[in-house]
Amino acid sequence: MAQINGVPGDKEIPLIEHIQELRSRIIVIVVGVGVAIGVAFPFSEILIQIIWRDVIPGNIPPVIYSPLELIITRLTLSLIIALIIGVPLLIYETLMFIGKGLYPSEKRFFIKVVPFSFILFLIGASLAYFVAVPIVFKQTILYSIDIASPQVSLSKTFSLIATLVAGFGLAFQFPLLLVFAMKMGLVKRKQLTEKRIYVYGALLAFAFLVASDPTAISELILAGVLILLFEFSLLISRVF
Repeated sequence: MAQINGVPGDKEIPLIEHIQELRSRIIVIVVGVGVAIGVAFPFSEILIQIIWRDVIPGNIPPVIYSPLELIITRLTLSLIIALIIGVPLLIYETLMFIGKGLYPSEKRFFIKVVPFSFILFLIGASLAYFVAVPIVFKQTILYSIDIASPQVSLSKTFSLIATLVAGFGLAFQFPLLLVFAMKMGLVKRKQLTEKRIYVYGALLAFAFLVASDPTAISELILAGVLILLFEFSLLISRVF
């Protein structure tokens, strides 16, 4: 009877020890994010003012429609900052937990992919914040000034900003997902090359699903970027 070889150096440990280790690493992540929220919250009001000046044209002041709206917005912004800071910690704890059960080739793959994934997320989030978000608010708010005096909700504005930033950041994971699919043999590079027109259509539909912008400006920007990322994925598919 053939013996199944495990990962070199891997040792069998009881399930309860796995659960305890997972619990400990989750606690480290939660505590780290909690500390980051506590550090970011005192500066959140200043950050709100800076972001508002960056993305809202015409010196339009924010409007608050409920007593807790400002506090909730500050907490939301602090949570977003904490999650961004906590991503490296999450990646580290995840790799430390699963690393013992990975083959050397799999470890090398994750070492390549994980930092690249974080960098792509930052690029996508930056594109949303510095390009898509200002364009969206400029087109919507300045257009309405000729008709009525705009009153811009603080919480809804930051909700839209967070959605666009997160949507762009997640969309920039597309090259890695595509490379992973090709590495697993789920799709072939030749098939994707021959059916570009269908891929472009699917990316356009995905952009309209992810980016919640009624003007369709951010969706078109995201679709164009995804098409460029698709072509980039075909180029880097030989590296991983």
